[in-house]
Amino acid sequence: MSIKQQVEDAIFLAKNERHLGALTNLMLAVAASSRKTFPKGKAKSLKDPTKNMGDGEAFSLFVGGRIRKILFGDYGGPDTGNSGISVNFKGKQHDVAYILYKYYRCELVHEGELPEDIEFSAPSENQNMGINNGGVGVSIGCGNAMVLDYGWIDLLVNAVVYARCNGKVFGIDHIELVAVEGVSEKEHCESMVEAYGITPGRYQILKEATKHITPDCVVKDSDEVLVKKFSDLVSKNVISGGAITGLSSHDLSDREGKLLPKGLEILKEIGAVYQIVAA
Repeated sequence: MSIKQQVEDAIFLAKNERHLGALTNLMLAVAASSRKTFPKGKAKSLKDPTKNMGDGEAFSLFVGGRIRKILFGDYGGPDTGNSGISVNFKGKQHDVAYILYKYYRCELVHEGELPEDIEFSAPSENQNMGINNGGVGVSIGCGNAMVLDYGWIDLLVNAVVYARCNGKVFGIDHIELVAVEGVSEKEHCESMVEAYGITPGRYQILKEATKHITPDCVVKDSDEVLVKKFSDLVSKNVISGGAITGLSSHDLSDREGKLLPKGLEILKEIGAVYQIVAA
């Protein structure tokens, strides 16, 4: 069964309230996607580079990075790695990506069911952590029992469908923003940080906006059009509310996500030295 079929089956099962079956299919789709990102027998372990990367590490790094990107943006950060969500389970802290692999993926695939202290259920008041970004919302209940809610189905579908490794599978063209010849990305970022009194993180937010608007449009469009296009990215949550909080605190935008003159100026400087290429 292909990754695309696994995702389609998961969506069908979820719509028919067979949520555990949907999760099982998505665990398989995530595992397969992780091995496209970290090929078995070729990718070296980050924990011990003398060894090949195991299934658990590949799974956790892939889904962890995707969760972090979807829920927190992490503009400019790597596509793989930790999820950014640390949970306490039986007195120990774990990244939620590890929890997904160890207690959900392995149990469902090898045992066909979840242990008594691992649950997958509709949201309830017992879940003590809720995260929502752009309509993708999940909740977690942790402590002596681990409880993930059904919102993880939509999150994992997003994680698999929009992963770069699955672009051809789902007919999605992924693009990347790279500096034009003769320009150092690192040096340009550093010069902008110094000139405008901003942080590298805020530079990366405006660089992400440049990618979606496209450098050509950033350079050629009027200020009015650019402000409108940036606001559209905010309304679609391509640029998150958390990012806008960061921009507004440095007078790059207002609190509603409307670019201010300083933000526009930086955006145009970024657009002038970057170009779009296929990822």
